[in-house]
Amino acid sequence: MKGKLKNFAEKLKTVKHIEIVLLAAAVCIALLIYMGVSGSRDEDTPVYTPQSQSMSDEARLQTMLESIAGVGECNVMITYAEDGSAEGVVVSAEGASDMKVKLKIIDIICTLLDVDGGKIKVYGKN
Repeated sequence: MKGKLKNFAEKLKTVKHIEIVLLAAAVCIALLIYMGVSGSRDEDTPVYTPQSQSMSDEARLQTMLESIAGVGECNVMITYAEDGSAEGVVVSAEGASDMKVKLKIIDIICTLLDVDGGKIKVYGKN
């Protein structure tokens, strides 16, 4: 093994402009390492999509609504405009047959999502 390494080193010495070749190889290796590291960071970084925002907002809103007295179990769906703002909300809740609970739900959604009350629909849940 030592002999092969020595022969290789001798052959490298005969190459013209070996410094440039080695520098180019080092740059290539550095770029490959950088791309590998930056690529793994991208996979761990959450990416914004309207659907991912929707799922997060829907889950948070559902948790909030279910914590309000009288609402009971509920399901939430939010639609978004192209700019990412909430455009409309539909809620089905166990307690929505009570008008006071229904108004609480609409008020909470208006406050949290800044959606006009006319674009919020609340229905009783089966």
